[in-house]
Amino acid sequence: MKKINTKTLILMALFAAISIVLARFMVVWLTNSVRISFGNIPIILASLLLGPVAGGLTGAVADIVGASLFSGLGWYPPITIPVVLTGIIPGLLKQVFLKEITIWRVYAVILLSNIITSIGLTTWLLSGLYGTGYLELLVLRAPVSLAVTIVEGLIVYILYKRLNKEFN
Repeated sequence: MKKINTKTLILMALFAAISIVLARFMVVWLTNSVRISFGNIPIILASLLLGPVAGGLTGAVADIVGASLFSGLGWYPPITIPVVLTGIIPGLLKQVFLKEITIWRVYAVILLSNIITSIGLTTWLLSGLYGTGYLELLVLRAPVSLAVTIVEGLIVYILYKRLNKEFN
C-alpha cells in the first residue's frame, strides 16, 4: 500500500472529480438501469497508480458526492459497494497481471473487475432496487458493460502506461 499523503489526497480528489463529470454529465442512458458511462476510468487509474485503498476511497467519494449532488434519484448506499470494489480490485490484480504492462494484461484486469462489479454485483443490486429479474437485467446490461470494457481498456492502457512513468 502506498502512503496516503497530501499529494495522494489531491490526486484522489482529482480522480474523483473527473469520475463525477464522466459518470454524471457525460453519460448516455439506454434504460433506467443501463447506461454508457466512462466514470470508472479515473477510479481504475487511481487504483493502479495509488493503490487499492486509494482507489476504493476514490470510488466511494465519487459515487457518494456524484449521486448526492447530481442524481435525480439520490444516493443509494448499496450501489456504492461495487464502485468501491471497482477501485480496489484493479489495484489488487495489478500484483498478478501488470508486472509487465501490455494492453492484454490491462484488459484482463479491467474485464475481471467489470465482471465482478458492473456485470455481477451492480446488476444484482439494480434487480432488487427495480424489482426486475436478475437474468432479465443481466441480458440487457452485460453486452453494454462488455462494450464499455473494450473502450475503458484502451483508454486505461494508454493513460496508465504514460502516468506509470510519472509515479515510479
